[in-house]
Amino acid sequence: MRRVLVVTLLLGLTACGLTACTTADPSTSASSSASGASGAAGPGVRTAGCGASPTADPAADPVDVAGQIGIRGEADFAAVFAGARVGDEGVEVYRKPSAELDKWVSATFASSCVILRDARFSAGELAKRYEQVNDDNVYWSEQGVHVNSVSSDFVRGVVVVGTSEVDKAKPLFAARYGDGPPVELVNEAPA
Repeated sequence: MRRVLVVTLLLGLTACGLTACTTADPSTSASSSASGASGAAGPGVRTAGCGASPTADPAADPVDVAGQIGIRGEADFAAVFAGARVGDEGVEVYRKPSAELDKWVSATFASSCVILRDARFSAGELAKRYEQVNDDNVYWSEQGVHVNSVSSDFVRGVVVVGTSEVDKAKPLFAARYGDGPPVELVNEAPA
């Protein structure tokens, strides 16, 4: 079985320093973020750095900022942190609503453009589902479903499973993994 891991830190090609950031009130409550349960991008909560000139802090490399947030998020905010990535407008941080995490990000990265977005599941919850599917590989083979890859997507809050038996697998996976992070089946031939 080919295992595909999606790194917690996804790197984008553009960042706030390369594109214009829109100004928003950084004091907006994190729980009022308009991002949906599926992780769809809503306006999110923005740090003060999103309203600043793109050259306000040239030392604040978005890739470095996302990396720092990822390390601290996984270590100190594991129950709520889902992931960080460089997006089109700045560093996007996905997390379950958390005043403590939001306060740390806003204070530590005030001069960087960081957008806090709601997530349904933490990275730990997605990792647990990922491991369940991997641990069930023999079970799935016995059911006639060959799992060709497993990955997680913290932006959408799903574990993605590649198999060439999608139609057969759908009801079986729904029955086995009904609670918690959803499993999305995609058509994928064996490697």
